[in-house]
Amino acid sequence: MKQIQTDVLIVGSGPIGATYARLIKDALPDTKILMIEKGPRLTGKAGMHVKNIEDDQERERAQILSQGPHQKPYPLITVTERANAVNMGELSIDLLGRPGTHLVSENAEDLKANEMPAASCSTNVGGMAAHWTCACPRPGNAERIPFIPDVEMDQALTKAEKLLCVTQSAFPESAEGLAIQKVLGDIFNEQLTSGRKVQPMPLACITNEKGERYWVGPDVILGDLAEPGYAGNFELRDQTICRQLYKEDGHVTGALIEHLPSGTREEVKAKLVIVACDALRTPQLLWASGIRPKALGHYLNEHPFIFCFVELKDDLVDTTLGKRYDQSSRTEPTIGVFLVPFDDPGHPFHAQIMHMDVSPLKIETHGNPKHVVGLGIGCLKEMRYEDCIEFSETEQDYSGMPKMSFQFQLTEKDRAQIASAKVEQVKAAAAFGKVIQEGEQTLMPAGTSLHAQATVRMGVADDGTSVCDTFSNVWGYDNLFVGGNGVLPVPTTCNPTLTSVALAVRSSEKVISLLKHNSSYEQRNTFRGKPEIA
Repeated sequence: MKQIQTDVLIVGSGPIGATYARLIKDALPDTKILMIEKGPRLTGKAGMHVKNIEDDQERERAQILSQGPHQKPYPLITVTERANAVNMGELSIDLLGRPGTHLVSENAEDLKANEMPAASCSTNVGGMAAHWTCACPRPGNAERIPFIPDVEMDQALTKAEKLLCVTQSAFPESAEGLAIQKVLGDIFNEQLTSGRKVQPMPLACITNEKGERYWVGPDVILGDLAEPGYAGNFELRDQTICRQLYKEDGHVTGALIEHLPSGTREEVKAKLVIVACDALRTPQLLWASGIRPKALGHYLNEHPFIFCFVELKDDLVDTTLGKRYDQSSRTEPTIGVFLVPFDDPGHPFHAQIMHMDVSPLKIETHGNPKHVVGLGIGCLKEMRYEDCIEFSETEQDYSGMPKMSFQFQLTEKDRAQIASAKVEQVKAAAAFGKVIQEGEQTLMPAGTSLHAQATVRMGVADDGTSVCDTFSNVWGYDNLFVGGNGVLPVPTTCNPTLTSVALAVRSSEKVISLLKHNSSYEQRNTFRGKPEIA
């Protein structure tokens, strides 16, 4: 079997893998990095967001290529149809699948046994960040990690916002948008502390002088590394899976990788390994490699999410605009996305209000869709060891890795949180107008948010309740790091990508320090030291 050598092996090409690659290359330009991705490259620039593809057919093609074993378009269904499918036990891939993703459960039998039926992955260069909504709110008080100092975390969040080009000006200011903010402010601002008021959603987006939007994917984080034909010592291999990590005496020596189209296998020798292939497949790879700390796959968390859709009442629209939009007009203003931040105890929820053009969920409308807003609200889910991913010793998934199944239950505390969130949502909906028939208040199936967390969670001690330390270094291994939403150790309600990128920024400091102290493959024991972290 052919052997290859690299300084750093990164498994996964999403925003976390891209963050590690970018920061390592900036600090240590001569470092050799190999990044591998199980799925195909969708665009010339590695990891570009598919919303930047102008041609509709090409964009759909890119979405389908990302769907793993489900290489065909999903039927368009409403939010209510999706939720009712779970409530009635009528589960199917077509009802639960969303463009650019594929369900972890591969058939109806698995879906019936899955307590997180909508759990999904994106299998492509860029991962799910080639398809995401780009929402980047900062976590609120109880969502923050208690054992990372606030000043330190804020610095990491600021760096993450810079990498992701986060802005609150992605959409132009409009009278209707201002009216939406005022309605929300009148309802919620008294409950919110200073700095956590109703505001435009921070979005990962670049706008030019014409106001045209370029949605941020891992390509933006990677910079020149994402360009086709990049000639430096960074290599991105698509359609290449990591089958197993090789380990010896608390040290990962390399990995077995396979090019899926050809079946060609190679052994990679690496100084340092970073596994960042989402919150589901990161623990899957560790488990397949015999790296099985007690907490691996456990404490699985996702915020319950409730959706409804409201048609703005006439007096609100007429007062702010003076007339209804002309449906044939191509120049009408876009409302955008708005945020009511999590702020415990006054508002222990995360609420976002979306114009339908930027909503990831379909809704039928019988009038002008520019008058419909989606009200989404999420609440904290109690974190429990019992909620987990289970990996099979005997069965495999479509790609030949250990098959996953899910244990995930709502507690009484969770149900009380959901009931309170519904009351808040009803209050907001009444202020805006009328809930439309196809968009009644609905608790979405578990997994719908695509924000699975905590499966390789960080902690302060190797006591069985965590997988890695506060710098994402896996307990018991001097050169193995994990990244992504799986490292988040506390329940959250907000979109987690910004926080996960910030944790990767912080972790990169330790990675860079280790690489500086390890000048050759033979000097692996230097990883056992404790170099200072800037």
